[in-house]
Amino acid sequence: MTEAVREAIDCIRRGNLIECSAETYRSEIRGALIRFALACVDNNDMVRMRIALAEVNRLDKMHDYELSAESPDKGA
Repeated sequence: MTEAVREAIDCIRRGNLIECSAETYRSEIRGALIRFALACVDNNDMVRMRIALAEVNRLDKMHDYELSAESPDKGA
């Protein structure tokens, strides 16, 4: 776990907003937040799970992150 990811998870645990660059968000933090949300589900901590996913949504909008809507089979 990188320092940026560790700081992001700590922000979620304290209830603070995450501040990061678009590059760091896309390359490290987004995936870690989703894994953190899944771990919260496993621990029956639905509040933190929702907070983590809300932060993913906020950061997706802030950094113009969009998943590709194309099917993986489309190019074949």
